[in-house]
Amino acid sequence: MKNIPDNTTVSVREKQIGDTLCIIETAVSATAKETVKAKIKRLIADAAESAPAPKTAA
Repeated sequence: MKNIPDNTTVSVREKQIGDTLCIIETAVSATAKETVKAKIKRLIADAAESAPAPKTAA
């Protein structure tokens, strides 16, 4: 992670899944205005609204 503000808590975790090593980096800002859950929900809703309507079978 680059350019992390001083008021941010950073955590790095490693998880071995089979032969794959997953490295998860998280950054939690003390000044965040929304939770991760709320942000993901908003991003999914925004993407669903802007996605083209599926074609229906005739």
